Amino acid sequence: MSTKKPDAVVWDEETSQYNAKLLPYAASLSGPVIDIPNVDAFKLQGVQKASKHLQAELQEIQDQIKAFVASAQETERVYRAHYKFEPIIGENYFLYEGKSGDFLSIIPPEQWRQKFIGQFRLTSEFRWEKIPTT
Repeated sequence: MSTKKPDAVVWDEETSQYNAKLLPYAASLSGPVIDIPNVDAFKLQGVQKASKHLQAELQEIQDQIKAFVASAQETERVYRAHYKFEPIIGENYFLYEGKSGDFLSIIPPEQWRQKFIGQFRLTSEFRWEKIPTT
């Protein structure tokens, strides 16, 4: 028959040794309070913050793609237009709509009564960028 140990003593009958140091909780009243962190709340909060951040990044990328597509369409439209001169990089040109298609000109819309589409500048990368008109 084994002797009964006091309640404050942590004794393991199977291994016949003291195991207080192996327990994941305090074994005595004077032991430290062990707080178990709320990991689920941390995970949920992390997922929400990461989701907001990723949604903002996705929106930025979508806006960049829309701007890129618009720029590509404008560049393609100007390159398809009719013109009989070689455009100079950095110069402004005017795109008009005519009966036989679009055409590019150096004549500003104030001096000509044609359907004006927009003002464009040829960049060093050979892209046509639309210049906002005021």
